[in-house]
Amino acid sequence: MKLIKSLILLAAIAVSVPSFGQGLKAFKLKNGLSVYIWEDNTKSDVFGLVGVRTGAVNDPAEYTGLAHYLEHVMFKGTDKIGTLDWTTEEPIYQQIIAKYDEMADEADPVKKEAIGKEINELTIQAGKVSVSNEFSNLMESMGGKNLNAATGMDLTYYHNSFPAFQINKWLEISSQRFLNPVFRTFQSELETVYEEYNRGQDNPWRVQYDFIQSKAYEGHPYSRSVLGLPEHLKNPRLSQLIKFYNDWYTAENMVLVLVGNVNANQISGRIASTFGRLPQKATPERKTYPDLNIKGRTQYTAKIGQYPSVCMIYKGVPAGHPDEKTLEIALALLHNSSATGALDKLSIDGEITNGSASLEANRQQGRCKIAVTPLYDENQRRFESNKSAEKKALKAIQQIANGEVEDWIIDAIKTNMCREFDQVMEASENKALILLQAFINEEDLGQVLNYKDEIMAINIDDIKRVAKQYLSNDYLALYIEKGKLSKDAKIKKPGYKPIEPPVGKQSLYAQQFKSLPIGQVEEKFMNFGEVQTKRINDRSKLFYTANSENEVFSLTLKYGAGERTFPKIGIAASLMNNAGIMGIYEPQELKKELSKLNVSCNVFAGDDYLYISMRGYENNLPEACQLLARQILMPKLDEKQLSRIKGSTLGSRQQRKDNVQTLGVALNQYIRYGDKSPFIDELTDKQILELQISELTGDINRASNYEAEIYYTGTLPFDNVYEILSKNLPLVANEKPTDSPQVKPIAPVTENTVYFLPNSDAEQAQIYFFMPTANYDKKDDVLRDAFYQYFSGDFNGLVLNELREKRSMVYSAYGIVTTPILPGYPTTFIGQIGTQNDKANEALALYMDLLRNMPENPDRMDNIKSYLRQEALTTHPDFRDKAQYFEQYKRVGYTQDPAIENIPKIDALTFDDIMKYYKENIKDKPIAIGIMGNPKDINVEELKKFGKVVRLTEKKLFNTKDTLF
Repeated sequence: MKLIKSLILLAAIAVSVPSFGQGLKAFKLKNGLSVYIWEDNTKSDVFGLVGVRTGAVNDPAEYTGLAHYLEHVMFKGTDKIGTLDWTTEEPIYQQIIAKYDEMADEADPVKKEAIGKEINELTIQAGKVSVSNEFSNLMESMGGKNLNAATGMDLTYYHNSFPAFQINKWLEISSQRFLNPVFRTFQSELETVYEEYNRGQDNPWRVQYDFIQSKAYEGHPYSRSVLGLPEHLKNPRLSQLIKFYNDWYTAENMVLVLVGNVNANQISGRIASTFGRLPQKATPERKTYPDLNIKGRTQYTAKIGQYPSVCMIYKGVPAGHPDEKTLEIALALLHNSSATGALDKLSIDGEITNGSASLEANRQQGRCKIAVTPLYDENQRRFESNKSAEKKALKAIQQIANGEVEDWIIDAIKTNMCREFDQVMEASENKALILLQAFINEEDLGQVLNYKDEIMAINIDDIKRVAKQYLSNDYLALYIEKGKLSKDAKIKKPGYKPIEPPVGKQSLYAQQFKSLPIGQVEEKFMNFGEVQTKRINDRSKLFYTANSENEVFSLTLKYGAGERTFPKIGIAASLMNNAGIMGIYEPQELKKELSKLNVSCNVFAGDDYLYISMRGYENNLPEACQLLARQILMPKLDEKQLSRIKGSTLGSRQQRKDNVQTLGVALNQYIRYGDKSPFIDELTDKQILELQISELTGDINRASNYEAEIYYTGTLPFDNVYEILSKNLPLVANEKPTDSPQVKPIAPVTENTVYFLPNSDAEQAQIYFFMPTANYDKKDDVLRDAFYQYFSGDFNGLVLNELREKRSMVYSAYGIVTTPILPGYPTTFIGQIGTQNDKANEALALYMDLLRNMPENPDRMDNIKSYLRQEALTTHPDFRDKAQYFEQYKRVGYTQDPAIENIPKIDALTFDDIMKYYKENIKDKPIAIGIMGNPKDINVEELKKFGKVVRLTEKKLFNTKDTLF
C-alpha cells in the first residue's frame, strides 16, 4: 500500500514542475522522509545525497559545534556496520559516553586530563572489536567516489557518486547508516576537529569571514562559526551529541536526493523498503530569534587583514522571500559576472581595486553584503583609506537606490542570470544541491525550477522598490585594517595513544552487504568520434561537440603562445577583460554591447596558451565573434586599468611574506621547481612598474598570430558553426606554428633534503613532499592509480588511516603520483600534511615510514580492483569539456577511451603488482621535504634524520631582483 501511495504522489508532483524539470520526480515515504529523483540517462553515474534540515543554528548555546562534530562521526558505522562483536563493544561504548559527561563536569584540569586518558584506554579497547572505517570501505567496494559531507548553519548533508548498477547497495548502506549509529572513535574525531579549527586560524579570509558574520548576525546563531566556540570544543559531551542526533535526524526532517542515470519507477519500492525503515517521530520546535535592528551607520574595525577592505552590511531577506530574486538583481546592478555594475565601473575606472555585492539568504535571516577594496597607490606604495572606498561605494549604491539605471543593463543582467542557471543545471551535483536547498528552505519545487520565468518577470519598478527599501542609510560599516591574526584561541592537541583496529576483519553486515545483488553492469565507453574536427586556416583546428542540454554555447579559443613565450601576457590578458576596441568602443561601452548580445567573455593566459572563452546564446554568435575579432585585432587597453593592476599586484606582493597560507604555497612550489617556481620566475617589481600599454597590446597581437585550437559546444549544426567561426574569429592566415604544450622543468632531487622555513605565526605546520619518479608511459596508468588508491585514496588509504583515523595527527593528508602533460617526462610523487607544530616531527616520521616501509595489506585488493574498474567506467567528462579531455588523452597515447585498454589490466591486477611498482618507483627514491612551522615547537635537529636540512627565509621563495619591498 505504501508503494502505491508513493507512486501516485510521484506522478502528481511530476506534472506540477515546469517542462525544464521533466525528469524530476518527488514523493514522501510514510515516515515523512522526502525523496527527490531527477532522471538523466545521459549521465554515466548517479549523484546521491542525504540531507538533514539541521545545522549549527540548532546547536545548544552551551554546546556549540555539535552539528559539525556529528557530521564527522556519522562515518563511523552503526551497531551493525563496523562492529565485530557488539555485545562486547556496547558496554565499553556506554562507559565512554558516561566518562565524557564526567570529564565535562570536572573542573580540576589534572583530573580532567586523567579522565581523558581513561577515555583513550576505553577507545582502544572498543577499537579491538570494531572497524571504524568500514562504512567508507564498503562505499569504496561498490565504486563510490568523492565520499564526503558538509555542515552549514541550516543544513547537514552526506554525499557521493556511484555507478548506476549499484543503486540497491547504495540505498541499503546509505539508509543503514542512520539506523542506530555508533559514534566510534569520538576522541580521535575531536582531535581532528581541533586540527580543522587550528588550520582556520592561519587563514586570514576565514578569520575575516568570522568577524563579519559576528557583526552581521549579532544575537543569532548565524553569528558564530559552524565549528563552534573553542571553549565548547575543548569540553564536549558525547551524550549531547547523541541527543542532538535523536532530536534532529528525524525522517520528516530528512531528504533523499538522487540525480543521474536512475529510474524513479524502478527504484521507488526499494527506497520505501530501505529509507522507510527510519522511525517516524516528531522534530523539536525550532527557536526563533529577533532580526538585527540596524539604525543609521554603525562602524566596527578589526585589525586582521593583509590589506584594508570595507564590508557594508544591509538588512536582507531569508531564502524564499518574495523579494529575494528582485534583491539579487538590484545587487547585480552593483556587481555582476559581466562587470557592468556600478562597482565594476569604479574598478574599471581605477577608483577602487575591486568591489562585490551579494545577497546572503539563509533559512531564517538574510543580509546584503557589499565589499570594497581601496585603490592601491603605486606611487605612494600604500592603499587608500577604507573611508574613501566607502564613500565611493555609497555613491554607487545611491545610484541604484535612486533607480538611476539604464533599461538595457537590467535586461542584460536578467538574461545573464537565466543563462548561468542553465549552465549550473548541467551538472548532477548542482541539480542535487538546488533540490537540497529547496527542501531545507521549504520552498516549492515548481517555483524553484521556474527560476528563469520569475527572473524575467521582474521589472524596473520592482527593482527600484527593493533597492530603496533595503539599500538605505541603515547599515554596518565593517572595516578590515592591516594587522596580525590573533592566536589566543588555539586548541592544544592532547597526546593520546593511537587506536589499532584489527587488520583484515569485517562485520557480518559487511560480508552480507558484499554479496548483495547488483543491477546489470552496463559498460558505457567514451566515444572519441563524438567530437567533430576540421581545420580552419593552415594549422588552426575546430573541435565541435553537440549540446543537448540547453541553448547556451561555449567557445574556447586557445592560441599556442602563453607566458613562456611572452612573460607579460598574463597582465595583458587581464587588461583585455576590461578593454575596448580602438576607435570604436570604450571598455564600458564594449561590455554594454556584449551584454546586449547576452554573451560573456573572459581572457587569461597560462604557461603555454592565451585563452579566450565565450559563453552565450547561439542566436547572437556571429555578432559576438565579430566583436571579439575586433577587440583582439585592435584592443584598446586602458591606462587606468594598468595602473590598478600594477597597484594591486605590488600591494599583494607587499603583504605576501606575512601571509602564512601564501608562504606555504610558495614553499611547495620551491621544492618542486626551484628557481623556476612561479613566485621566483615572475616579473620583477621594477618590470611591473615599467609596464607600458603599447608593449602589452603588442603581446596580444603577437600571440594571436599563433595557431589556435578552437573548442565549440552548441546546438547549431557543425557545418553552420564552421561557417560562422571561420569567417568571424580573429585568426590570421599562415599562423605561426606552436610548440605548446611543454612540460615545465622540475627541480632535480639528488639526495634526501629537508627545506625548513621557520614561521612563528603558523598555527599549523605545513609539510610538503616532492619526489621525481619514472618517466611517464600510459602502460603504467593502472599501477599508478592502484598505488594511489592503496596509499592515499580517500578515507581508506594508508595515509589518512594511519595519521588521521588512528592518531588524529592531521585534518587532511595525501600522496599521489602525478603525470606530465606529455609522455616521456618524469612522473612525480607529491604529498602534503598539515599538523600542529609540536606534532610535526612525529607526523613527518609516520608519513616517511609509510613511504619507505609501506605496510602490506593484501585484503584491500578486492576493494581496490572493484573501485578502479567502476571508476574507469563512470568517470566521464561533461559535454563541454569532452573535446579537450579527448585531446589530452590523445597526447599521452590513447586513441580511444582509456577504460577499453585499462579494464583488462585492472581485472588482472594483483597486490604483488602494486608492491612491485612501489618498490621500483617510490620506496628508496631521493625526496625533497618542505616544512613551514614554528621553530619553538619543531625540533630542527631531529629533522636531520630525514635528510640534509636547508634553512630557508621568506626572501628565498620570491623574486628579489629589483624588489621594492
